[in-house]
Amino acid sequence: MASQNINLLQTKTTLQPILGTIEQYVKIGSMIVLSVLFSGGILVGIVFFVFGQKRDTMKVEKEQLLSQVKNDVAKESLLVMIRSRIAAIDKIMAKQISYAPFIDTTMKVIQSYPLSSFSLGVKNSVAIMVKVASIEEAINVLATIMEMEQKKEIGDPILQSFSIEDEKIQIGLSYTVIL
Repeated sequence: MASQNINLLQTKTTLQPILGTIEQYVKIGSMIVLSVLFSGGILVGIVFFVFGQKRDTMKVEKEQLLSQVKNDVAKESLLVMIRSRIAAIDKIMAKQISYAPFIDTTMKVIQSYPLSSFSLGVKNSVAIMVKVASIEEAINVLATIMEMEQKKEIGDPILQSFSIEDEKIQIGLSYTVIL
């Protein structure tokens, strides 16, 4: 009697010899592709790790630089403020007149005699009042004025007043200081 089992699946397939070699190359190719993908994934992971580290160090450096800039802003604003004030002071100093020549000439005129009054006028003029004890001292003061005019230290000397009170002589003089 004949078997009634019909086996539709064959346990062994009969492949043509060319298909067997192709199947072998496909297995080798798939292994190569798998290893390339695996090693490429590892390389991509390493690249992400390295660039992540670089990014983190750059963030830290950025924060340090920002804090340094914030600290330097205060210093820079102080420097700008000082520079503007120096410019303003320079303008003021350029317009200001030094009183030293006026005081120096007055000190030469009065020598060691007491000064009653001192005033500055327009166009470098000075008016002073000197108290002396004797006529000789008054002549000495007037001689000093004349010498200073000849040396061109002062100009336009004028005897404004001359008074004697209680044995004290008061001389009022005005002159122009030559700068």
